[in-house]
Amino acid sequence: MTNAMQLDVLDQAGLDRMYEACIRLISEKGFKVDYEKGLKVLAEKGATVDFDTQMVRFSPELIESALKTAPREFTIKGQNPTHDFALPHPQNSFYTSTCVQTMQYRDPVTGNIIPVTEKNLGEWCQLAQVLPNIHKVAIQTPTDVIQEAADVHGFNVLLQNTAKPLMILAYCPESVELMFELLLAWAGSEENLRKRPQAIFYPTSLTPFGFKEMDIETMMHCCRYGVPQAVNSLAIAGATSPITIPGTAVLAAAEIIAMVVMCQLFKPGSEVIASMYATTMDVATGNALIGNAESMMTRSLAGQFMKKAFGLPIETFSFMTDSYVEDGQAVLEKSLMPAMLNLTGSDMQYGMGRLGSTTLASPVQMIIDNDLVSVIQRSCEQIEINDDTLAMDEMMETPALGNYVTLPHTFKHCRDNVRTKMFSPVPLDPWIEKGEPDLRDRAREQYQALKKEFTPVDLPASTIQDMNEVVKKADKYLTQVLA
Repeated sequence: MTNAMQLDVLDQAGLDRMYEACIRLISEKGFKVDYEKGLKVLAEKGATVDFDTQMVRFSPELIESALKTAPREFTIKGQNPTHDFALPHPQNSFYTSTCVQTMQYRDPVTGNIIPVTEKNLGEWCQLAQVLPNIHKVAIQTPTDVIQEAADVHGFNVLLQNTAKPLMILAYCPESVELMFELLLAWAGSEENLRKRPQAIFYPTSLTPFGFKEMDIETMMHCCRYGVPQAVNSLAIAGATSPITIPGTAVLAAAEIIAMVVMCQLFKPGSEVIASMYATTMDVATGNALIGNAESMMTRSLAGQFMKKAFGLPIETFSFMTDSYVEDGQAVLEKSLMPAMLNLTGSDMQYGMGRLGSTTLASPVQMIIDNDLVSVIQRSCEQIEINDDTLAMDEMMETPALGNYVTLPHTFKHCRDNVRTKMFSPVPLDPWIEKGEPDLRDRAREQYQALKKEFTPVDLPASTIQDMNEVVKKADKYLTQVLA
């Protein structure tokens, strides 16, 4: 893979104005931290804290000094080095992640919408394990378990069914400690966990300008154990943020940078990714649109701003669609947005397998998305102009009305082109003979072939037992405290 092309959506004047606005929001307006423990720690680290209103402000000097300790380059680690990847992406391209927290699942055989269970979540993880363009696997919400502990159950399923890095969220403040207890049971020791954490945790803002106990505690735990985190804003343009693209972009960036600063105050050198997830309120219905043009533009602007202004690795929520089926709308939205966000500097792109905004997880769509990645990455590559690619010798030596089929140059480059299982052309007659299969049919057929490769992670029986004991503990404890 050659380096990807780059698209500037932000000139220097715009960058300067957004930077000034971002720092002003953090230092003058501030944000509300609804957690006494967090307020005390931030006050000790130099923040201006009003304990009555729970408002926190960072001076420009404190912001600058804290950000200096944030690593700009680091490696995300799987259960083994095979699945490690470096941030930022070394070719200016992108890695991918499956979709998160879904409670509904489109059955890959029947097409019916069914609840997420531990069984089909395990199969989902094993599918992601065998697809080469999936780099990170996100937690889902199994519904056939004690719901108060669904996040702990989901995390346990992921650890036992894929060796790729994981995207993890706690669902309540009471489960944060249990999630890390489970991670320690998997790792075997705190030392092992620090060497190879596998998980990336995702604390989020409570937009606008708010942070919950759960997310502050998640950040503190990640800093304590050396676990990477992707800090995330959930701005909805027109609802919880300004309706304009630059307004939402700078609000979201301010929330994200505030979280980066907090992490560095908790533990200098903590590995943090700036994660951009902005949606747009449909003023006709009140729904949050996720695959529309304005959300794409907002994520592009905010991501490029944070990369240029602060030099942080960037993740964007990109492989998203508002369609509930694996159709043309899904392919359109899952092509345009990732391509745009790749060109504007996103290092990781989230949403593989997602359908229906935040509603559905579809294995069939994940297979389609896996091939879309190859097409998008190839389409966004920088086109190299040199003696070999110009092929002047071949053109000068080939006679008029001749051909290039048998030339060594053609043989040398014939595999440069992308040829995918989902999008490769088939002649008309063979296609008719096969029953005129469409994209969904081809993906379902591919699912059945890939299913033969599914296998759980080979963990020691004693480790699995220790992990399952943590889950039992979570069932008992969380049922009591959340009743």
